[in-house]
Amino acid sequence: MCHTVSHPSRGRTVSLIAAFAVAVCPNLAPSQPGGWSFETVVSGGFTTGGLSLALSEFGGPRICYRHLGQLKYAYRDASGWHFETADSIGSGSLGHAPSLVLDTLGRPRISHHDATNDDLKYTYRNATGWHDEIVDSVGEVDSYTSLVLDASAHPHISYQGVYDEDQVHCLKYAYRDESGWHAEIVDYTSASGASTSIALNAFGQPRISYRHYASSDLRYAYRDGSGWQIETVDEAGEVGAHSSLALDNLGRPRISYRDATNQDLKYAYRGFSAWTIEVVDSTGNVGQFTSLALDASGFPHISYFDPTNWDLKYAYRDASEWHVHTVDWDGSMGYTTSLALDGSGLPHIAYGDMTNHAVKYARGVSDISLSGALDNDQLVLTWTTLPDASDYWVYGASNLPHFPPGGAPGYEYRLAVITHPDSTWSSTSGVTDPEANRTYLVSAVNATEQLLGVSNRVGEFDFQAEIP
Repeated sequence: MCHTVSHPSRGRTVSLIAAFAVAVCPNLAPSQPGGWSFETVVSGGFTTGGLSLALSEFGGPRICYRHLGQLKYAYRDASGWHFETADSIGSGSLGHAPSLVLDTLGRPRISHHDATNDDLKYTYRNATGWHDEIVDSVGEVDSYTSLVLDASAHPHISYQGVYDEDQVHCLKYAYRDESGWHAEIVDYTSASGASTSIALNAFGQPRISYRHYASSDLRYAYRDGSGWQIETVDEAGEVGAHSSLALDNLGRPRISYRDATNQDLKYAYRGFSAWTIEVVDSTGNVGQFTSLALDASGFPHISYFDPTNWDLKYAYRDASEWHVHTVDWDGSMGYTTSLALDGSGLPHIAYGDMTNHAVKYARGVSDISLSGALDNDQLVLTWTTLPDASDYWVYGASNLPHFPPGGAPGYEYRLAVITHPDSTWSSTSGVTDPEANRTYLVSAVNATEQLLGVSNRVGEFDFQAEIP
């Protein structure tokens, strides 16, 4: 189906295509997705406890999230979305701050906070079903957890816990080996360990980013042969919340986080000695719920929440500068985000829709280059192909620079279905009518009509001009 969402108050109108209730926003930066597809995974019942996204070997989304006090797990295959309860305890409250990782067989492993018993839990699925283990039950475990697996599929978790009877919060680290779970304190100083994120280097040594609440600093902890080492990354104002850590292929840390003093999204990276800090987005109040991933070239990609406009945003850096895009703004979008990149480097984002208390999933789709020409009384459209496409859907609308705003008019604007690898379409309808200034767009779908790509739009009488 084809429809448009219009936000006149913000001066933004985006043309949308939907396949199986999947919508698309075309015309982002050429080096990035040609558009975004959107799906509502869970309608209603999602709370602010968090969510986490991972991709299967073939790019299939897997999402864990907190839903009505339970830890839930959703995955999508060719037949659609499937849902499982990963952990529940009657009327208890589980699934806070979940962190999801898939093992080498694609099986889910999740760390999360059991708020009923104030425990850190580890939940996993194998051939016999879902199982859970209590990792740490000493004192109070807070709602910050981050999980990673080592080369032997052993779990490693960073989290905020306590270290004495006074319930002083600290940064803790737990890992499991053949003998069981082991927990240790990383940073004893008061009120450390919030907004934690963990990664392992090539030798399996843990690296952790976190916020130190007492000093309002962003910190970075790493373990070497002599024990834990702690560095202050940024101490300019109130910084470090919503941190997300990734290591480049040389093991050097990169961190996205929020600067609450200036209400900015920031990015810090370290060479072999010093830290460098960049402001990614400073438009309004931004930078909450950041999620960071590095592409194959080491460039950073970040999803995050813009509380000024209640938008989901996405930023990436290339060799020259940062590029910032609004992904979803139809309500309160992006309250909690989780980002992953697929094998093609395209972004996938799971996020909260707090307007509808829903879990949504946005997927970047490939760019298709569309051009056209008039050949006597015949219009000819030509486009670039995508290797995995089965069909190309040609859309057009008359007398409008955009597809009509409001509603979901269905397929009446889909003019043709062209089978791959054909990449041309022609028509004589209305070509010679000066009053019928048509706009055209092409999308690519696979055999199950899953959207793979979307083109720029072209107008009948100025084919080389992309219609804004």
